[in-house]
Amino acid sequence: MKIEQIHKNSADFQKLKSFVEKHQLTFNSEAWLRIYNEQSIFQCAIFNNNNDVIGCFIYYRFRKSVLKFVITPPFAPDVELFYINPSESVVGRNSFDKEVMTTLAAYFDALHVPYLNLNFPATVIDTQPFTWKGYTAKTRYSYLINLSQGQEELHANLSSEKRKSLNKAEKDGLIIQQTRNHELVYSLIVKSLERNHVAKNLSILRSILFDFADENNSFAFVAYQNNEPAGAAFCIVDGQKAVYLFGGLEPANKHHGAGVSCMWQSIIKAKELGLKWFDFEGSMNASIERYFREFGGTLTPYFCVEKVSWMLRPLLLLKKQ
Repeated sequence: MKIEQIHKNSADFQKLKSFVEKHQLTFNSEAWLRIYNEQSIFQCAIFNNNNDVIGCFIYYRFRKSVLKFVITPPFAPDVELFYINPSESVVGRNSFDKEVMTTLAAYFDALHVPYLNLNFPATVIDTQPFTWKGYTAKTRYSYLINLSQGQEELHANLSSEKRKSLNKAEKDGLIIQQTRNHELVYSLIVKSLERNHVAKNLSILRSILFDFADENNSFAFVAYQNNEPAGAAFCIVDGQKAVYLFGGLEPANKHHGAGVSCMWQSIIKAKELGLKWFDFEGSMNASIERYFREFGGTLTPYFCVEKVSWMLRPLLLLKKQ
């Protein structure tokens, strides 16, 4: 087993492209990777001993001063590590998973960067090889809604507060519309990001909305009150699930039900598309976690690994303080 970085001029580029398309790996797709500066985004293929592509993942590298950082790509939920495990026995599958993660840990360790932080998909549960190399493994959480339920059941699973918000939005005449007006969606998202002091990587955000998004890989809803926009939600279609990526509210036209209604319509849209899951993409912020929790999804853990060099630890500690 080996890992190789793949770019457009690589001999195995088409082989990896076919693998990504076959398994509907949106965040490994050419369209998604184009939103980043090509010097910062890296896509890797995992090969078996026959040189067949059996897996892939992505990561993002940037520099601050003389220091290099490796992280999950901005706005991607994780590094979208995906691979085919050919083993049929329990021991065989566990051993294959271990080999993949051992090879992955060795790959990232060989980059010799002072800071590394990677989110793995919920399907990846073995981080031991990273721990053995001195990484810290952390557990993060998202909420997933099983869309095999009927709409009435999905509605019944909402908290009473969310149902009240939907009812008030309807009573007050809010209109919720699916939209391709991404300029409007962008403006609402940025206002919320700025209000929460997290307005970063806006050029990448614009590229997602204006270069990546199309009618097949994404959808957005906007809530209108008195013909003025009040809120928005934007989702990506990734294989068999919809991933909630961004939301925004208009502070000059506040309504408690605007964001809730856009999210609810996004869930219904994902079900109508025949998708299996709706993924809130997760947050460790207590108030955001509660907001997501009240839509009735299942709490789902996923792992993050981090390694910080001794020279960076005092700086990161100072930043947190």
